[in-house]
Amino acid sequence: MLDTIGAGATATTTTDWHDIWLRSSEASALQEQIAQIHADCHSRPAIEAQRCTQFATSWFYQAAVLTKRNFVAYWRNPMYLIAKIMLNIMSGLLIGFSFSHAKDTLEGMQNKLFVCFFVAAPSAGRALMSVQAIFMSVLICVPASQHLQAVYIDIRSIYEVRERPSRMYTWTALVTSQILVEIPWNILSSLLCFICWYWTVGFSTDRAGYTCFLFGIMFPLYYTTMAQAIASMAPSTEIASVIFGTLFSFVIFV
Repeated sequence: MLDTIGAGATATTTTDWHDIWLRSSEASALQEQIAQIHADCHSRPAIEAQRCTQFATSWFYQAAVLTKRNFVAYWRNPMYLIAKIMLNIMSGLLIGFSFSHAKDTLEGMQNKLFVCFFVAAPSAGRALMSVQAIFMSVLICVPASQHLQAVYIDIRSIYEVRERPSRMYTWTALVTSQILVEIPWNILSSLLCFICWYWTVGFSTDRAGYTCFLFGIMFPLYYTTMAQAIASMAPSTEIASVIFGTLFSFVIFV
């Protein structure tokens, strides 16, 4: 083959293979194919630049997967959940039996005042009781918030060290999933606390639904988001605990 094309030992040939290729049908077909490709390219619209995110999946998919993962992680950590529930149950029983069946006297109304959250009382103390806030029952959220801050900061540390450099998900999806996982357990714990102290103290049943809504649903939403917001900006669990205690003292005394 080398001798035929003039690249052999003699390095001579009498045939111009380049001219033969140019006059061949294969060359003509190739030129027509190239021309067709050029024509197709000019007839198509210009490709618009698409903005690509730094994550492979959408935010909603990330939040859904993280929420499912955190629910599983909490379920596999029963000591945390048991401690949260037992804290509210034991505190509710302690407060409830400390002021068990308080009477409607001046002293009894004062005792109810320190264990009730916007509970309307009979007689002349109704207006006073309707504008006062929890004292002892509100304080239950302080250890509960410090408890959830420790778990939150541990998960945040894993994200900062391992998952954020790998671009697995955005931090807003992580925070959202943590809120969605904590709130149901805190609502359950607060409802158990409400059951333990409300009727034990001797409050009227006609205001139980309203009080249950405030104490068992709205209040967990408040202290959960507040505690996690403080933990998000705190460098450690200890500093988060100090900041939360300081800020919550203003909430109580104001």
